[in-house]
Amino acid sequence: MAAVAGAPLVALGAALQQNAAGHCQSHSFLRLLPHLVRQPKWLLGALTTLGGSAMHIMALSNGPLTLVQPLGMSGLPFAVLIAAAIDRRRVKRLEVLGAIAVSIGLVSLLMLLPHESTPPTLNGSSAVVLSGCVFALLGGSAVMARRHRGAVNALFLAIGSGLAYGTFAAMVRVSGSTALREVSGTVFWVAGLAVLFCVLGLLFQQNAYRTGRFAMSYATLLVVDPITGSLIGVLVLNEQLPSSLFANLGVLAAGAVTIAGVVILARLRPHHHVQPAEIDPVRKLVRV
Repeated sequence: MAAVAGAPLVALGAALQQNAAGHCQSHSFLRLLPHLVRQPKWLLGALTTLGGSAMHIMALSNGPLTLVQPLGMSGLPFAVLIAAAIDRRRVKRLEVLGAIAVSIGLVSLLMLLPHESTPPTLNGSSAVVLSGCVFALLGGSAVMARRHRGAVNALFLAIGSGLAYGTFAAMVRVSGSTALREVSGTVFWVAGLAVLFCVLGLLFQQNAYRTGRFAMSYATLLVVDPITGSLIGVLVLNEQLPSSLFANLGVLAAGAVTIAGVVILARLRPHHHVQPAEIDPVRKLVRV
């Protein structure tokens, strides 16, 4: 029940944050987040998201991962409906279809991936290499977002957010697992990196939301986040991929459905609070 209740709460929080970010077109990329934290609607969205996340964590502590994670990832259709209600507009059929396709693809993907692993460890050199790679990818996402407008701009901003949040999740897993075994210096510096990537993810996320392409941005975030976390788990934390041919074919099929949903959402016209020509958040990166 906690996971079922938590997914709509996270969706409601995301929709409230998108509505608040959509009215902040005059602020630069870096100054958007400091401005948003002073907005009551955005803060309400952040608290709602935090409450939904807490319920999801509660569900994980009392139920199997294979059941709880898919339920938590199923909030995209709720987010699309809630955002439309807040913006006082009608929901498009393709918007719902794309959201459902992404949700089905993600749920299938998470159910097919292995969920048993040894306690993760991360040494200093691996953390430096991992962080450097992620920072480079985030920089590339910012540059690509700056060079494009419309759907491509929103896509790269959402990709940056998913990269940062996926790395945040991996860091939380390492620090949390280590803390359960022993409280060492590793716990603190890994937790510090987790906070840094969380802030970066939030910054990219809110800039993606204010482009007016909420459904596509939220869907892309939901896709890139678990993929990034899974890749870090396999490449850095020694977690396992599916071993059977059937499972691997299922992963490919689930990925295809998910990508198709994102493509459908990307082709929809944006919902703007201002004229599209006025929106180019990353281009104003250095403006103050």
